[in-house]
Amino acid sequence: MLRMIFIQLWNERKGNVLIFLELLVVSVFLWYMVDTLYVNYKEYERPLGFDISHVYHVRLATVPQSSADYDTTAIHSHYGGGDFLTLYDRLAHNPSVESVCYTSNNHFHYRGSNSFATFKNDSLARQGYLRHVDPAYFRVFRVKTAHGESWEKLEQALRDNQIVVTGTVAETFFGDAGKAERKEIWITDQGRTDSMAYRIGAVSELQRYADFSSYDYAYYKPVGTEEAFRNSSAVVADVLNLFIRVKPAADNSRFVDDFTREMSQQMRLGNIYLKEVIPMTYYRNEFLRSWVDNIRMYASCILFFLLNVFLGIIGTFWFRTQQRSSEIGLRMAMGASRRNIFRHLFTEGFVLLGIAFVPAAIIFANLAYMEVTTQTDMQLSAAARILWGMGLTLMMIGLMVVIGMGFPAFRAMRMQPADTLHDE
Repeated sequence: MLRMIFIQLWNERKGNVLIFLELLVVSVFLWYMVDTLYVNYKEYERPLGFDISHVYHVRLATVPQSSADYDTTAIHSHYGGGDFLTLYDRLAHNPSVESVCYTSNNHFHYRGSNSFATFKNDSLARQGYLRHVDPAYFRVFRVKTAHGESWEKLEQALRDNQIVVTGTVAETFFGDAGKAERKEIWITDQGRTDSMAYRIGAVSELQRYADFSSYDYAYYKPVGTEEAFRNSSAVVADVLNLFIRVKPAADNSRFVDDFTREMSQQMRLGNIYLKEVIPMTYYRNEFLRSWVDNIRMYASCILFFLLNVFLGIIGTFWFRTQQRSSEIGLRMAMGASRRNIFRHLFTEGFVLLGIAFVPAAIIFANLAYMEVTTQTDMQLSAAARILWGMGLTLMMIGLMVVIGMGFPAFRAMRMQPADTLHDE
């Protein structure tokens, strides 16, 4: 049967050229988009290196000096930093709160606000992030050590006035997280021209900035001492970010409203007041909006190409079935079963797809070789990417061929041989 189908396709090559080109072009484009979505998925499923579940951003604000509510007493106007620490303690003692931390404005997951640094060791240099945090940051965001241990070791490193580097820094500069501890590394912070040698107190797990990002080069250092904050003004509330991890039993859809209503009075001290409480999931959704839009665009393009394949297949074979009605009727009159007619038409469609898919595979392999496809720092197997792309592309186009061939094949199967031959 296959030999006869190949002869038939060759005899009808003029009519098959357009559907062949359509299947070829659509296969290449679909393969490219499937490969991109595959890479995005593999990036998405990697561990983030932190956990924002049940974490909220407690935004504080200060009363402007021009306001009638501004407290002019020295303890609140000149030393308002002490008020900030008092509010910190009040949050820590709230029965719904599990842990509290604060960070500088230049470290904020999913917010695009960063301070940068250059890591150096001999001739090796890498660009990364500087993150000023309170030691409790690792507890609130559930950051583990490079060996999967709890956050206590990371906290202690900052309390000892040492730095914490991410696993990416340790692996790149020292080969292993264990070898990096107690070693020194030279770092140039953003805005500085000179480098400083820092002692690495601990190494955190690999961290990413967001769900579709690569693993970061970053280091953590203490944001400041309590004594320094107590001697600062209330403006400290504007330059620091407070985060709380809520106990799972207390976290629900009404938590923000209930917590704000309950804590509004307690969080008003001196010239500092509670502005709003925002779940970290909100920032995540906003930050990933563009990524999600891109994924939706790729999905829409895939549906568009599949629709074109469907319309091309159903139009071509519907017309071809109509043209070959006498042939089909004669074959049925000579003893061919309706099932054989149905199988013959389906095989013809899949043979045409197979012929178009071979050059499509060669084209895509060349695109991958020339690095035109989506690039990533992940160590993904080239063979796995090609096989996944080929399999999913074949499956989707094959489904369209099945649906597109189904209508004309079913129509051919329902033909009455006597009526068909009588018409001819």
